[in-house]
Amino acid sequence: MSEENVEVVKRVQPSGVDMVKLFRDTNAPDPAVPAAAAEIDVTVFEDAFESEFISATAGSLRPASRGPEGFAEAWRDWLAPWESYYVELDGFIDAGDEVVSLVRVRAQTTRDAVAVEHESAAVWLVRDNKIVRVRFYLDREQALEAAGLSE
Repeated sequence: MSEENVEVVKRVQPSGVDMVKLFRDTNAPDPAVPAAAAEIDVTVFEDAFESEFISATAGSLRPASRGPEGFAEAWRDWLAPWESYYVELDGFIDAGDEVVSLVRVRAQTTRDAVAVEHESAAVWLVRDNKIVRVRFYLDREQALEAAGLSE
């Protein structure tokens, strides 16, 4: 089953894209639905899936969000200070019911155009071929630990 879970996550994990452009598309017919919906297979998400952004030091950056609208709102909040936020996929790790996607981020702040690069990860919980939760971690090691993959 876990290989199937990796395949589910592959259908939604963007790579080689600027997340700012995906989530700030002001020409979208429905502003509640980001342009990212056209880039990913949203049918693999459970209707009330949970998404959360986890800071390396302070824990959750905001309360967990539910459903596609909450997901889009959480991403827009996260992306507010960024001019660009490019993600490149480094790979996937099969962790049974969970899948870890390893991502490399190249970003630039809106204020002062500060360039930032870091390696982050997301931990996706999959049940019955549906994503029920995703947690985005700024710290890759913290994500691996959350998935039970650290030493």
